[in-house]
Amino acid sequence: MGRLHFEPRVPIFDANIGVGHRPDQVSLFDGPEELLAEMARHGVKRAVIYHLQAESRSPIEGNEALNDWAEKGEMFRLQWTLGATDDSLSQLRELHADGRVGSIRLHATIHGKLPFVDWLYGPALEWLASERIPLWISLADTEVTELMATLPLYPQLVTVILGAHYVHAALVRPILRRLPNSYLELSRYEVLGEVEALIREFGVDRFLYGSFYPRYAMGPILYYLHHLRCTDAELAALCAGNLERLLDRR
Repeated sequence: MGRLHFEPRVPIFDANIGVGHRPDQVSLFDGPEELLAEMARHGVKRAVIYHLQAESRSPIEGNEALNDWAEKGEMFRLQWTLGATDDSLSQLRELHADGRVGSIRLHATIHGKLPFVDWLYGPALEWLASERIPLWISLADTEVTELMATLPLYPQLVTVILGAHYVHAALVRPILRRLPNSYLELSRYEVLGEVEALIREFGVDRFLYGSFYPRYAMGPILYYLHHLRCTDAELAALCAGNLERLLDRR
């Protein structure tokens, strides 16, 4: 039996990797070297990383734990997580004052039973928009009706919508149309032919490769993107260029 062998033909910059242990789940890897080995196995050169502790439990503690990964700065872009409290926003302001913030991630509001609404997150969203800091938001962890009621109030805020699944297929186009400053991360968007159709409608610049590892495997969507009917220049934009531009836009 032959072996399936895949190597990417463009540079790869993963927009969405979680690190560290969750309160309810031990991580697949203990530290940066093991993650780097997994990335190398798939040809991924760099990654935006956030701490899994911050994803749904404690943004402040997760952000503190993320500091342990700073030593691999040339390979990782640290992504800090936003919670609903004033203390969380104060922590992010301090990190930003130190020049350490390139992007922010919304914690999982569904798990914390916290609504993503203007009267709770307004000051943080205003600050992010004014500082031109992009916000990552998971469709799997945020009520879509709240997202679409809140984000249009901040038209200058740039957002990256994460983890759209085939169950979200009817939602993706209205989201991208209503939020012209939004990008779609493609870790779970497996609807046949739809990525190519979205690129034709919205242009390649609004889409990013991300794996959502370790929630999902790192390789399948990367393999899928390499088999789209697109040029190598478009593939390079999807797999790294769009993310680089987004993080450097400030």
